Amino acid sequence: MLFTSLLLSANKPVRVDRLAEQLWPEHGPASIRGSLHTYVRRLRKLLGSELIQTGAGGTYQLTIPDHAIDVHRFRDLLDQARAAKTPTEELVLLTAALELWRGTPFEDMYSTWLDRDVIPRLTEEWFAATGRRIDLQLAAGASEQLIPELYELTSQYPARESLWLQLITALHRAGRRAEALTSYRQVRDILREELGIEPSPQLDDLQRTILLETDERPATTSPRQLPHDIARFTGRTDELDSLDQLWVNRGNDGLAIISIDGAPGVGKTTLAIRWAHRIVHMYPDVQLYLNLRGYAPDGPVTPAAAVETLLRSLGVSNEVIPSGLDERSALLRSTLSGRRTLLFLDNARDAEQVRPLLPSTTALVIVTSRNQLRALSIRDGAYRLTLHRLHCEQSLELLASAIGHHRIAKDIAYAGKLVELCDHLPLAIAIVAERALRAGSLREVVTALEDEQARLDNLDTRDNNPYTSLRAALTWSYHALSQQAAAMFRKLGMYPGNDIGLPAAIALAGMPQAQTALDQLVAAHLAEERQPGRYELHDLVRLYAAETAEQDTPEERHAAANRVLDWYLHTAINADRFVDPGRHREFLKGIPAPTVAPKDFTSAREARAWFGQEYDSLRSVTAWAAAHGFPGYAWRIAMTMTTFFDYAIPWHDGVEFYQAAYKAAKTAGETVGEGYTLNSLGCVLLDMGEQRAAIARFRASRSKFESLPDLRGTAMTTGNIGLAHVELDETDEAMRYTREAMELFEQLGDNRGISRNLDNLGIAYANKGEYWNAVECYQKAVVLNYDSGNADHEAWVLTHMGAAYTGLREYSLAIRAYRNAVGLFRSTGNTRHMARVLIDLGSTLDQAGHPGIARGIWEAAVAVMTDLADPRADELTEKLEHFSRIKL
Repeated sequence: MLFTSLLLSANKPVRVDRLAEQLWPEHGPASIRGSLHTYVRRLRKLLGSELIQTGAGGTYQLTIPDHAIDVHRFRDLLDQARAAKTPTEELVLLTAALELWRGTPFEDMYSTWLDRDVIPRLTEEWFAATGRRIDLQLAAGASEQLIPELYELTSQYPARESLWLQLITALHRAGRRAEALTSYRQVRDILREELGIEPSPQLDDLQRTILLETDERPATTSPRQLPHDIARFTGRTDELDSLDQLWVNRGNDGLAIISIDGAPGVGKTTLAIRWAHRIVHMYPDVQLYLNLRGYAPDGPVTPAAAVETLLRSLGVSNEVIPSGLDERSALLRSTLSGRRTLLFLDNARDAEQVRPLLPSTTALVIVTSRNQLRALSIRDGAYRLTLHRLHCEQSLELLASAIGHHRIAKDIAYAGKLVELCDHLPLAIAIVAERALRAGSLREVVTALEDEQARLDNLDTRDNNPYTSLRAALTWSYHALSQQAAAMFRKLGMYPGNDIGLPAAIALAGMPQAQTALDQLVAAHLAEERQPGRYELHDLVRLYAAETAEQDTPEERHAAANRVLDWYLHTAINADRFVDPGRHREFLKGIPAPTVAPKDFTSAREARAWFGQEYDSLRSVTAWAAAHGFPGYAWRIAMTMTTFFDYAIPWHDGVEFYQAAYKAAKTAGETVGEGYTLNSLGCVLLDMGEQRAAIARFRASRSKFESLPDLRGTAMTTGNIGLAHVELDETDEAMRYTREAMELFEQLGDNRGISRNLDNLGIAYANKGEYWNAVECYQKAVVLNYDSGNADHEAWVLTHMGAAYTGLREYSLAIRAYRNAVGLFRSTGNTRHMARVLIDLGSTLDQAGHPGIARGIWEAAVAVMTDLADPRADELTEKLEHFSRIKL
């Protein structure tokens, strides 16, 4: 190590104190000068006494030609390359410099000094030289030759965006555009999953350039969600022309909003879809569709939930979606910035529901609503088109497009009567046409419809407009269904979510042939499949379906609800087992085996994706279960989602969710559920920094568990009380509760619980300045955690270990612990906690003398925290600004 130190400072005198710090950064020998003198004597014996001189003031100097040392030759060649007069000369010099490298610098040597001060600088110099050399080669047309090397580099250094930019550029220029787009998707996924950030503008711009030359489109970042056009669309020529004119009047740039209003069933959505397909080529970047369910029986989609859905459609991961509506809207505008966007918002309730969803970029927003949305016109400049019922000729043309013109010509009088009974509403005509296809004559259809109309009440559409004919048509179409399709329709009338996936629909209806039944509902215009494998009902149809559900006996309805809740619970359990394999799930004790086969998973990534896709449905069915006599399912489903909430869902949503889950457990009279939900609520509050409120919930939870008695629940909440006192720096209380929890977990033989509380105890020791005691606790905790395989917990232990080593000024050990913690949090997708570790890592790097690297780490943490609406983001931003001022 002495020889290495002298080589790196060749031809310069090096002081004894500097050599001592480099050789013995932790614990030096009793006599530093004596030991150094011994080492120098040995080196002189090996190298020759003339190479190492002793200077004034106790310095040592190795005298050797610079060209004999690769590091100095490398840096000299870099200086020459920067001064080169031509790109060719620069490339020759850079190539010569890089040829001096052989693997990793000092790979076989362990040294805090080398790890901290030498290797990072050398590595950055190598990256800069390599990047510049590749840029020059790309400019010289060597794209194809560079591809193998760039594939290898991006594999070794996957988080280096500059390397991916060069790889994608090389692939593009080599004509390998499909591979270029695949590489873009790969780096985008890495950046999101490992760092919680989006690709740089340079990467996005390069992707768009490639897309302009190919028909490929990445589904996750450039969604194409427009519902399919209606093949038998007829009429509405004047309305389509009016929409064309409104679009022309919008101007050339900026945001254009066009709202289409009209009565239920008048064809607003169908017209909007047809016109959107006419104009979509003008908005090639993004096409989004969202049903806002403005008049749904269970209430409209909230603006916050709507923005969240749109962000997810754009590929923004759950964990970076903030909790506040304003923050979510801002993120949506940023995500759409610079992209020509068509946004189709179907079935809006009012302007307040729409306004937070509006982009700020060049975009077209199409809104349909029963409401005239005058406020959207006045304040936001929306262009309005009111859609009226079809004229008689248009109604007949629509009917003819479905059943054939010859049928209309054969019996024109009854055809006219039929569309009149349908009140010239396109939805009613489409439904009736399906029955007319099977009828012997139109007279038979009219007679049946008139008879049924007389027996039916008016359909309440919530705007005081009775449409008896529409309700009659729905009933009539329902009676034409097969037995299985009718049963499926009735069950969908019970379902509370916005849409339902095929597996959940199978469970709800209790029939393996659900796909066939759903296909028949789609064919009869009683259901829509706007996304593959997911089904939803038009609001008016949903109202009618809810009425038909009453035809089933209470026992049948109860069984259907039980099946679908059972499916969601057991599928969520399966997913949670992948997300947190070592978790104890005593809250599931006593639940019956699944009545229908739940979904199985093969990886934690797949399980997290399912939670993200079904989050809205899980939230809906949980609330529905609590309100309709299934509170036990409600709180248990909520408990299966705790780890997912911790990873991905904003705090505000978590507080609301677990407050509702606690009420459900209380309604169920299940004390164990009250205990678990209160504990989960306390954990969310603790994560928010509200320690006193968290302690109150933990104490209430512990009281529930003690009353049962439930030893594991008591141990869990006792440990959490201790952790809250740790965070409050109330060391004596923290140690008391933590040791009590450890004793309880020892009685249970639960290494996972012991490990967690050893971690808490270590933090308490660290708060007292007893860092070696803290490290000892952390080391034991890591060993005990091994059996449970809980990566998140190990990451936290390593984080706290890093802090203890920092307190001991063992910077290399601290940095290593923090980096391992970051890697573990990345592997589990826990972006929020990864950001917290990055803050501590940056602080340690700064203390260790690496302010530049520290700043980059902090900036990455700020980006993640800002996306999560974490209040610590502002504090860290101020710290960065102050840091910049004092470092300049």
